Amino acid sequence: MDFEKVLIAVGPFGAFQKKVTVAMLLVLYPSMILDMRYAFIHYKPDFHCSLPPWINVSQNDASYEAVLNATIPMEFDSYGVPRRSSCKMYEGGINNQTIRIGNMSSNHSSEVSCKYGYHFDDFNSATAEFEMVCGESWKEALAVAISMACGTSTVLLGYLSDRFGRKPVFLFFKVVHFLSAGLVSLSWSYTSYVAFSVFIDISSMINYGVGYVFASETVGIERRLPVTMAVFLTYTAGYITSPMISYIVPNWRWFLRVISFLGIIYIPLFWYLPESLRWCLVRKKEKKSKILLQQIARDNGKKVDVDDIYKRFQEYQACEKNENIRTSDVKSKNETSYLSQCRVPTMRKRYIAICLSWAAVTMIYHAISFYPSYLSGDRLLNVFYSGLAELPASYLAYKLPQMFGRIRSTSMLYLLSGTCCAIAPFLKTVNPIVVTILVLLGKTAVTTTYSLIYVIGGEISPTLVRSTSIGVASIGGSIGGIVMPFLMLAGDGMYDAVPYLTMGICAIVSAILYLAFVPETSGVPMPDSLEMALSNRRIYGWNLRRKFKG
Repeated sequence: MDFEKVLIAVGPFGAFQKKVTVAMLLVLYPSMILDMRYAFIHYKPDFHCSLPPWINVSQNDASYEAVLNATIPMEFDSYGVPRRSSCKMYEGGINNQTIRIGNMSSNHSSEVSCKYGYHFDDFNSATAEFEMVCGESWKEALAVAISMACGTSTVLLGYLSDRFGRKPVFLFFKVVHFLSAGLVSLSWSYTSYVAFSVFIDISSMINYGVGYVFASETVGIERRLPVTMAVFLTYTAGYITSPMISYIVPNWRWFLRVISFLGIIYIPLFWYLPESLRWCLVRKKEKKSKILLQQIARDNGKKVDVDDIYKRFQEYQACEKNENIRTSDVKSKNETSYLSQCRVPTMRKRYIAICLSWAAVTMIYHAISFYPSYLSGDRLLNVFYSGLAELPASYLAYKLPQMFGRIRSTSMLYLLSGTCCAIAPFLKTVNPIVVTILVLLGKTAVTTTYSLIYVIGGEISPTLVRSTSIGVASIGGSIGGIVMPFLMLAGDGMYDAVPYLTMGICAIVSAILYLAFVPETSGVPMPDSLEMALSNRRIYGWNLRRKFKG
């Protein structure tokens, strides 16, 4: 009796699975709002160089604009529109005497960087408070890059999930996630701000990886994709509501505190989350397995012999391990080691393809999410529109695999998102509305892809290395996330086509890698052993007329 038959015996999607799924979604919701924080706390309000301290002119003074014109030079943005410089001022200043006599002439012979700091229209963002602008813009990119780099920690902590169980790892880092938001809101310097942010992002990456594995291992084949899509719909709900919360609580410190306090009301739900039955059975946790089997069967209205089910599953596992290895390229029998599986050429190619494609999707997704100013209009509305773009993504992630399979759907979506990103920058001077439509279309495609790669990443990996596999794949995403803010920084100003063109090319390459090396996993049981994973060699290519076995 394999695990799918175990679920059929106790109920593949009854009251127990529904209760666990709803609890999981409720726990994940507030953390998904927190993950969108950079779109709000890193926005750049309008600013310019502060006036020399000896100029005593308020913003309400009639001569204020004239003083600015005499102190701050004009420059052209990437669209050729003149605007007051944000980072430059005239070296020759003016004084109160010239203001009193109405002579605003100034020495315009040379321009220098701001000497006396910056004047921001508001200080509701961390970017303004810690002055991460102009010559210090790299600080903002570095803060985001460090946050993205935190994803590399999921390799070790994914291993902990495989070693000690899904539930304890998930719950521990969920608590860390909420508490660290409060710590960031207390930051007193740029260094403390970045240091505390690390805890948010480490715990976030762990929760997503372990949370997905947790949800997918609870249900049978037919419900695996819908449950996974429900997790991403919850992310979308957090995405859409995050600009509303930012509008109500514009101050970046209180924005983080509200989300941190919100975590308290979810604490009782932790008691409703059980351990993963699949993990318990594969790890031979006999007592826990039988208790879970009895609980699931009781909640789902089934009468079963838990002793017999446990015994038959272990016999099946023993039979699988003793079976002669059929695949010629198997170099190691150590199934519990991710590194030994990477020595198998077939698995190595699959894992590399997943890692590289994860980098591309992370770059595109977070570039659009964290930098809404790339679109025209109000930044909060841009985030809201980007969130709305994820609604059809959830539907497409459910429907497209049924029509074309997981791999061909993912490849087509990579191609679409890459094309949109590569074309959009060259149309900014032609029609900003077209650019907005292309970017949102690319966002829909890349969000759909984000949903599917989690599914595929888990379905090509054996049970005992599944969390570790997703953790390693997230390293690829972390690398993409680290590169992304510096790409956006390089494109700031005259070269704004560079980041999106680069990301578009990466997405198109990912489309090819999926078709070449990753097998179709639709309708296939999640592998519990290396042999099961290698037995799946269904490569269908881009030919949509060629049917796949669902």
